[in-house]
Amino acid sequence: MSQVFPTQEQFILELHTEDQRRINEFLRRHAFNPFESNASFEHFLNQSFLLLNVLPSEVITALLEFRRNGNDDGVLVIRGLPIDDRRIGLTPQHWSMKYQMKQYYETEMYLLGVASILGEVFSFSTQHEGNLVQNVVPLQADMYDQVGTGSKVFLEWHTEDAFHKLAADFIGLLCLRSNIAAATTFASIRMMDIPDKYKHCLFQRKFQAGIDKAHGGSGRPEDGPVISILSGRYDDPELRIDTSCVRALPGETEAQAALDYLIEEMSSVARQLVLHQGDLLFMDNKRVVHGRTAFTPRFDGTDRWLQRVSIATDFRKSYPGRIKHFRIIEKNVEFYG
Repeated sequence: MSQVFPTQEQFILELHTEDQRRINEFLRRHAFNPFESNASFEHFLNQSFLLLNVLPSEVITALLEFRRNGNDDGVLVIRGLPIDDRRIGLTPQHWSMKYQMKQYYETEMYLLGVASILGEVFSFSTQHEGNLVQNVVPLQADMYDQVGTGSKVFLEWHTEDAFHKLAADFIGLLCLRSNIAAATTFASIRMMDIPDKYKHCLFQRKFQAGIDKAHGGSGRPEDGPVISILSGRYDDPELRIDTSCVRALPGETEAQAALDYLIEEMSSVARQLVLHQGDLLFMDNKRVVHGRTAFTPRFDGTDRWLQRVSIATDFRKSYPGRIKHFRIIEKNVEFYG
């Protein structure tokens, strides 16, 4: 049986017809292929930032507040970005760039332009070949796996790249093509009630976080680094967790009880949101876990299609790991844990 969560929508900002008209006019002047070279990507990114000039002031204000303080929900949605189903073409058969058939790049401009107000876009060399804009599409080989390209199982609660010290501060997801059966689920740490006896334990490095399969890892907790689940301020903590590949260290029964409680609490406060075409979702990757309900893909070019970016508010801290490419963090175990 699939899990069902209540829906609340106070975190959604809707664009109106006049907003969409201004955006379309901007795109006609500025969109081009960002993937021809590293230089073209940087130029595209700079141009996309100008998109903020045509967005409503209340959207800009909400994004700035979200960057500074987050919110209790841990998510923010801009709804109604204009996307032409014909111009984006068929849903790719695979996330690799060699399957990229797009000839128009409005969606990349939305995603990168709005993400720029939250921080700098980056990626990991171990995930999706280091692609800075990642196509999240269902793959037949991954249908029953705990990865974003899976489909037929509930994607369990996680923050992105929980095993990594340089995990994103925010995640951006733009919906190019929707599937109403595939709801994004989320649960904010600010909504959870964690008793002190568990909370103290979750702040201690008593847990192992497996390196997930999307990064080429085994997903087994015993193969990953030792971490604490909670960190930062005790009264307003941050969290990092992937429930599909985390456990307490052997013999740490209190820590395991705390972890079990936290996972149950996630489900008790969880909500869900079906992303529609033109929805741009930002998640606070330090304060919200997310997942996805199971759905059945068709593999006919009309499947659910998201584009994803990782965003860092402090880009300098990853500088030692960005050796070969300005925006791509190389595999280096010193950044695990």
